[in-house]
Amino acid sequence: MNTLREWSPLVDLVNRIPSSVQRGLLFHDVSITCVDLVEEFIALGTNVGLVFWYDRKSGAIERLATDSGSQELTCVRIASTVEFMVAAGCRAGQVNIFQIPKTPPPDVCAELLLKAKPIERYTVRGLHRAAVCELVWSKNGMRLFSGDAGGAVVLTEIGYATKTCQSREIINERYEIVQMDLHRGKLLVSSSFRTVICSPEEEQDEDGHGGQRWRVAQVGKKDRKMLAPFGAVFATVHGRQQIVSTRSGFRLWLADDGGNVAQTLIFKELMRAPCAEIGLLNPSRNPIRIPTTFGKLYPFEGKRMVSVANGALFVLDLERMAVVGSLTRLRHILDVAVDRNEILILESARSVVRIGTLPDSSQSTIVLKNLELFVSAESQIVQADECCEEETPAEMVVRNGESPGSSLPGDERVELDGGGTGGDDARLIEGHMRKLELFDTLNELKYDESILFKSGRSRRRHRSKVNPIVEIGQIPKEIEPDAGEPSSGS
Repeated sequence: MNTLREWSPLVDLVNRIPSSVQRGLLFHDVSITCVDLVEEFIALGTNVGLVFWYDRKSGAIERLATDSGSQELTCVRIASTVEFMVAAGCRAGQVNIFQIPKTPPPDVCAELLLKAKPIERYTVRGLHRAAVCELVWSKNGMRLFSGDAGGAVVLTEIGYATKTCQSREIINERYEIVQMDLHRGKLLVSSSFRTVICSPEEEQDEDGHGGQRWRVAQVGKKDRKMLAPFGAVFATVHGRQQIVSTRSGFRLWLADDGGNVAQTLIFKELMRAPCAEIGLLNPSRNPIRIPTTFGKLYPFEGKRMVSVANGALFVLDLERMAVVGSLTRLRHILDVAVDRNEILILESARSVVRIGTLPDSSQSTIVLKNLELFVSAESQIVQADECCEEETPAEMVVRNGESPGSSLPGDERVELDGGGTGGDDARLIEGHMRKLELFDTLNELKYDESILFKSGRSRRRHRSKVNPIVEIGQIPKEIEPDAGEPSSGS
């Protein structure tokens, strides 16, 4: 198995997000507040009500404007089905759902390629009275569960054929929702007070009309002794689908679908032992103090588990009872997204870190893979000496107006490198040719022409002001201009 580490910085991604946007006469600094990822795209929520939709292969980025104005986005989740479904919850309690069409494969007929569908947006209002802090999609993208800081959990069902969405509150825990997970129709809800399993049940009223209510079963019989951001997820452990729930003191509960605890995993002694540190390209000099308990949980690579608490990240192997790796040299951990064998960490408002067992498939990693051509494995980095002018060798003195490489009397050539050997020259030529091949590879890569220096006064490109996002039942609005561009209206 490859080593889990940071392979390359996501500088290009962060640089494509503007540092500020203009709203009316005022400029607002843009900060990244939440992240999520799939194999093809990365979604980044911001404090100005915008979701940046980043194509990991082409490097293109698109703005998704929410209906919450400039409200800060607190959570974003992606579901990859027939189309991409992106849900974004804000601090004011609104939930915006974007339906993004997937690009048809190149072998389809031309008619389908010409019929490009716009991005459609659904908005859920009036049900959340507190900040939305957790979102979870069903596998088919037709149901979205959202939880807020007040304990309310809302179910939103989307009708793609009728272009409608229906939302209703299904349970209320009265305490902040920390984490949710969905498996085979059962909803796992972990609040700061307890962890429950919600199962749908059909019922009929007195008039014979059908309905649906949710039966709640608590995980474990013992209540928590304190309010804490403990997480819970569905995961496969020892070949069975079980509930993994966090408890205090580096403990994890393994429970069945009915909430009955079958086993308690204690990592307290293992956390005190030395553990392999996950490699970072720019680690913090001050390591984070190890916390006293686990927090949220994220399944990783099928059999492992990632836990985050107090600015530290740990990779756990529940079957072997081992701490595989730790990450204690980050500045902060504002949000985490896990997909298969890669982990995306929001370190600060303008810093995103990707760690994984394999490098990213983007073209930017070609440079990092070939850096070894410039520095040999045996060489060490030392402090450079101060440059000084050397005396000119006697053999290099120009005689009779001739150049040093010209013929001298007697048809004798001047030896500029008299001490060199044929083997050294061959190695130098081979290394030089490898560098030339690398430069040719870099020159063939696609790049943004805007980075080229052009003399004269640059002309500002006029971008389209029509928002490609279509609000269901409304007329398309205008997007906000970039920083530095004149605003068409407040």
